[in-house]
Amino acid sequence: MRELKIQASRWQVQSLPADTSAGGFAAPVLPASLLDHSICRSKDFLYHRLGIDVDGEPYWYLYALSLTGEPSLWVLGVFDTAGQVDFFLALHSDNPLKVPGLRQFDAGPGWLQLGADGQVHYPHYAGVYQVGLKSYRVVPVASAPGLYSASYGDRDHVDYLGQASEKEVCLLVYGHFDSRLRGCKLC
Repeated sequence: MRELKIQASRWQVQSLPADTSAGGFAAPVLPASLLDHSICRSKDFLYHRLGIDVDGEPYWYLYALSLTGEPSLWVLGVFDTAGQVDFFLALHSDNPLKVPGLRQFDAGPGWLQLGADGQVHYPHYAGVYQVGLKSYRVVPVASAPGLYSASYGDRDHVDYLGQASEKEVCLLVYGHFDSRLRGCKLC
């Protein structure tokens, strides 16, 4: 196995942008649930690492903001540790097609905010990854908050991958993606 290296600048801690829709506020208080918000940059992407404590469990998100072509925000994954974020950053910075990043179609300039209520507002692990006629789709389950549904489509054929929490759905997508890249395991 070859050695992967992050081909981007070092992580730099950033402040969260305040919610200005409510008229702004003087000195926002960072929530105790915020573990980290850092950025680093490669030639084509600005990466964001966001660490959030959700009911005592750490959630580490990795986002990529495209710096070339049409502005696009991608969520590359949600993980248990910052080390896992670095591993997937190395995969993505080495070759973006090795990581099925989910495009955030609704994400605009204010995709990451610290609201007046002191809560961090951020995109969750949901969206679409598409290359040619093949795609992965992850959507929240409306009837069950906290659950996400994942599917894989190839032309007119769709495989249902399952429903699970954000982290588990991320593993389902990566597991399916990796097995497709490695070829048929039944042969």
